[in-house]
Amino acid sequence: MKLFFAILFFCLKAFGSIEVSEETLPGLLEKNPEMSGLKERLVAAESVKGSLTRSFLPKVVATYGRERYTTGPYEGVNQPFGGIEAKINVFNSGKDKLENQKRNRKADVSAIDATIAESYLLSEIRKAMSHYAYLEEIINIIQEAILNNEKNLGGAKKRINAGLSTNTDYLDFKQQMVQMDQELETLKYEQGVVLRLIATLTGQSSSEAIKVSFTNSHPEDHSDVGPTIQLNDSLISKRASLLTKVAQIEKEQAKRWWTPNLELYSYAFRFLQKEREYREKEDRNDVAIGFRFTFPLFDGGELMKDAESKTSLAMALEYEAKTKHLAAEREAQNALSNLKLAHTLIHGAEDNVEVMSLYRKGILSEYSRGIKNLPDVLQASQRWVEAKSRFAEVKKNYQFAKADALYHTSLGSLK
Repeated sequence: MKLFFAILFFCLKAFGSIEVSEETLPGLLEKNPEMSGLKERLVAAESVKGSLTRSFLPKVVATYGRERYTTGPYEGVNQPFGGIEAKINVFNSGKDKLENQKRNRKADVSAIDATIAESYLLSEIRKAMSHYAYLEEIINIIQEAILNNEKNLGGAKKRINAGLSTNTDYLDFKQQMVQMDQELETLKYEQGVVLRLIATLTGQSSSEAIKVSFTNSHPEDHSDVGPTIQLNDSLISKRASLLTKVAQIEKEQAKRWWTPNLELYSYAFRFLQKEREYREKEDRNDVAIGFRFTFPLFDGGELMKDAESKTSLAMALEYEAKTKHLAAEREAQNALSNLKLAHTLIHGAEDNVEVMSLYRKGILSEYSRGIKNLPDVLQASQRWVEAKSRFAEVKKNYQFAKADALYHTSLGSLK
């Protein structure tokens, strides 16, 4: 009965775990709080677009209030006041158009930010999955080495009983067993750290049960990422360029601080008796229509200095855009070169595993016949573990390089 409940528990745990794989990543990203925040920023930026059209719509304000006052001959007079007023922007020296352009550019920046963040997050999750698969492979290597070491322990006992070696051979194999057990526990701990990282990146609780379905497979080629670099479409470069344009628009807005503004207005308002000295309330009603022409003359030089500041900022951002363009080009080229290097190293590491497997097999055979000694066996076992671990590492490095290359591809840097 206890066995039944134990099996049921593990089945339910497996059923309730969240599977993380290349296929499930897009859906899991929706739960990431960072992505949700960026999407809300995008919605906010999109909602303020179209300000040019709205700037020419009438602005209507209704007012109502009541005031008790003592002014001149009026002692403790309590009267209501209120009305309605409408204003229409007729001419604003092009500043409304500039504001509309700036908001549109900022909305484009927000959209690019969301795309870049999603691509970067995908890249980081892919790397985390690759590292988890690497740790899983190393664990399997250590477990296989432990099984081989147990066989060596049995062989050492036979040699000791036959008088071909001393008890120190047994102790050396035993000490190697302890070391591998400790390494195995460390690897399992690191796996737990990576699982919690994946859970966090996918917007889950760090205590959530995660099942990673990923293998650092041996690629036949790297045709999934092309060899040419095209930076004209890079989102990083576009973002920098858009921010430069925003700064240029703000510079132009600041330079127009002195330009006039013309608006039409109309109101129907009931004033207080202290403002319109008529006893009858109907006589204090006022209906008007007119226009207002505003021409700034001097404000102490603040707006002029602001225009100079915005000019310098626009120039700085222009240089920054060029710097980011060059940086994006360098990073894209590095990602592609790293991908090619990792692919090349895989074949050498695979050949090395085959050689060391044969070497270890030969050393064990010679040890059993008394030709080789214990240090030769320990060294052969260690070199076999290192060769297998190196092969697992270069496959992981390839997946890391591929994740970086795919990141640049998604930004339009690689085609």
